[in-house]
Amino acid sequence: MTPFRLLGRFALRVRTLVTANLGLKILSIALAALLHMVVQRDSVKESELAVPIALINVAKTKVFVGEAPEAVKVRVRGRRGAIQQLLRDRPGRLSIDLAAYRDGERFVFDPRTVEVQLGSSQIEVLGIEPPSLLVRLDQAAEVTVPVEVPISGEPATGFRQSQKGAVVDPARVKVFGPAGQVRSVRSVRTNPLDLHGADHDLRVLLRLVPPGDRRVQLSVEEVTVEVALEEREIVKNLENQPIMVRGCPPAQRCILTPAEVTIRAEGLARAVTALAEKPPVNLVFADFANATPDEPIKLSVHPVAGVTLTLLPAVAKWSMLRESAAPPAAPAAH
Repeated sequence: MTPFRLLGRFALRVRTLVTANLGLKILSIALAALLHMVVQRDSVKESELAVPIALINVAKTKVFVGEAPEAVKVRVRGRRGAIQQLLRDRPGRLSIDLAAYRDGERFVFDPRTVEVQLGSSQIEVLGIEPPSLLVRLDQAAEVTVPVEVPISGEPATGFRQSQKGAVVDPARVKVFGPAGQVRSVRSVRTNPLDLHGADHDLRVLLRLVPPGDRRVQLSVEEVTVEVALEEREIVKNLENQPIMVRGCPPAQRCILTPAEVTIRAEGLARAVTALAEKPPVNLVFADFANATPDEPIKLSVHPVAGVTLTLLPAVAKWSMLRESAAPPAAPAAH
C-alpha cells in the first residue's frame, strides 16, 4: 500500500472520531467549562486589602502624637466570591480603641477583632501589616493667640495703608493640640494679603495656617480682614497740552510760540489720575483781548476741582498774520 493511501485512511479515521456523536461532545465541553467556572468562583484564595484606620476613645485630656499610618494591609483568605464582594463593598475604617492604653504601650491588632469589623463571616484574616502600633500620648493643651496678617505688594500710586493697619475678625483664635506644640505658639498667621495695585479699601476672607502638624487644630478656619487705604497727594505732568486761542481779531491769524505747554497737576490721587487719563478739551487758553503788542501773552488754564494746576511756561510769544485771500487757481493745461 502506497504512503498516500495510508495518509488518506488516517485522515478519514480522524474525521470519523471527531464527527461521531458531535452533539454529545459539544455538550460535554460546555458542562466542563461551566463546572470550571463554578469551581473557580467558589475556590479558596488569598488576597490583600488596604483598610483605613481610625483612632477612637482617646482621653479628652490627651492627644495622640505617635506615628499612625492612614491604612493597614490586611491579608485575608476565603471564597473567591466573598473576597470579591468585600472588595466591591470597600470595607470601612478599622477602629483602634485606645481607651485602656497609656503612653508608651503598644496596640496589637487582633485578627479576630479585625474579622468582625470587616463584616464578612466567610473571610479569615491571616495577618495585618504593620501588626502593631506604638501608642504615644501627650497632654492636650489650649491657648488663645492673636491673628497676624502678612501683607505683600504695594497699593496703586497715590495710596497707602492706613496707620491702623489690618483689622481682623476675630482678632484672636483658640489653638488646640499637644502641649509640646501648642504652648510654644505665640500667634497664628493667615495666608498673605496682596495689596498690589489696590486703590480702594479691602474686605476679604483669609484662611488661617495651622502652626504645626495635623494634630494642631484651630477654633476657626477663616477670618475676615479689612484694610483701609489712605489717598495721598501726588504730582503729575501733563505734557504737550495744546493752547486754545481766544479773542483773535477778525481777518487775523494769531500764532503762539510755543503752541503747546506742560501742565503740572498736584492734588489727591484719584482727581489727578482722572485728569491725566482724560484731560478736558481746550484746558489751556490765551486771550488776545488783553494782549499787549511786543509783550508775551499770559496763558490761562480752566480750574479743575481738587487739583492745583501750574503752567510750564506760563506765557508765550505771539504774532499776528493777516488772513490772505485764497491763491488764484492754476491755469488749465493746453
